[in-house]
Amino acid sequence: MSILVVVIMRETGMRKIAISIIMAFVALALHAGDVATFVNLGFSADGGTFAFGQYGVTDGDYRAYADIFFVDVAKNDFVKGGKFTASPSAGTAGKDGRGTFASLQNKAASLIGTLRVDSSAQGRPLYAQAEDAPSVKDLSFRDFELGREFTVTLKSLSEGSGTSVRSSFYLVVVIKDANGVERRHTVGLPGFKRAGVKDYQIRRIITDASGKSLVFIIEKELAESRGNSLRFMVETLRL
Repeated sequence: MSILVVVIMRETGMRKIAISIIMAFVALALHAGDVATFVNLGFSADGGTFAFGQYGVTDGDYRAYADIFFVDVAKNDFVKGGKFTASPSAGTAGKDGRGTFASLQNKAASLIGTLRVDSSAQGRPLYAQAEDAPSVKDLSFRDFELGREFTVTLKSLSEGSGTSVRSSFYLVVVIKDANGVERRHTVGLPGFKRAGVKDYQIRRIITDASGKSLVFIIEKELAESRGNSLRFMVETLRL
């Protein structure tokens, strides 16, 4: 992503506005890369499966990509055959990411039916972070509907630099129920280092209708030669 901004201001009183505009564009240019759009495809009827996807267009060469994943909440792992991907390639140059995602949905339609994933059952939000908010590693919030209190800490470790960076993370989740009983859970793979991932951030936390399934929507920052890009993954916990 390359941006050239030329601002000429003759009015002295407009200098502050000009500087603000330039700084906003510089910040955008420094980020470069591309940002995927997250899609919540819903829970299964029993809350045991969660499906989600993402799509976008790569920076610079403008090639569409899309992914759809089905996750077994209790196992915190993909359902067998539950990964569908349309990788950016020469064949996707100039195509729309949303259209590529729609085509991928058609391929995943059979599994959606088999697992009874319902697009209207997108869960109840427990936490949401604004897109422009700074990275927060320690969260505390309350589930007023069920009277639970949550403390979530994201712990990460990275090594290397630039496009050679590798990093791992996991979540420490402490839940205090309405009776004051606390339970502690470790969610994720502390020792699994993902190549090319620079950092992680919790964007949203949702629960199914029963309150037994928790889904942590994680934003991954990828270190790429054109600039850092953002993709999504999830961690899950069945109570």
